[in-house]
Amino acid sequence: MTKHKTGTREEWLAARLELLEAEKEHTRRGDELARRRRELPWVRVDKEYRFETDEGAAVLAELLEGAVAVAGAFLR
Repeated sequence: MTKHKTGTREEWLAARLELLEAEKEHTRRGDELARRRRELPWVRVDKEYRFETDEGAAVLAELLEGAVAVAGAFLR
């Protein structure tokens, strides 16, 4: 059986308000990280990446079919 604390409505409300503040801070920090990520400099892709598709091999430009800009994120 799970042992879970039981308390009063007032205890629950106080704990919930404390948690809500922590959740708001977490959201603010996430928003700040997202802003910093968006501000990273862009880098031109000069390498000719090749991809295997159902129609055969294709380069990135062929896959994008004339798209003006593409945004991507790479971790490493």
